[in-house]
Formats: sequence, C-alpha cells, structure tokens
Amino acid sequence: MMVAKKSDVCSATLILSQTVDVNALAAALVTEDVGIETHSSSLSVRVTAENISDLRARLNTTLRSIQAASEALIEVNRSR
Repeated sequence: MMVAKKSDVCSATLILSQTVDVNALAAALVTEDVGIETHSSSLSVRVTAENISDLRARLNTTLRSIQAASEALIEVNRSR
C-alpha cells in the first residue's frame, strides 16, 4: 500500500444521493472551484487540491456551501 505524503496532489469526491433539489444545490456551488456532475436524483462534487491541507480547507468550504444551500431550500419549501 502506498502512503500519501502531505505534499501530494489529492482529491475527494462527495456524492449526494436521493437529492430532490439537485440543480439548486449544483447552482449553489458554481462559485466554488469544484467539479460538478448532476444526475436525475444525485449530485457528484469533486474537490482537488495541491496538498492534503488545502484539500481539507476546500472540503470544509464546499460542505458549508452545501449546508447553507440545503438549509435555504428547506426554508423555501417550508414557506410554500
């Protein structure tokens, strides 16, 4: 097994499945530096960075954006 070094280029993929508001969540990530693929009911988000520390920071930012968008969508749907 190869051990990753702290300075290695790395990436992570987040898959959100059974998501009703796939397009809205994808739109919330447009300003993030991530790769986005949408499917009928799932969203795939790929985050890449030059090292593991940057990857962690980018993942945190991406997850916060997803959480904020999700909470906003919940409130919009609740007010309907």
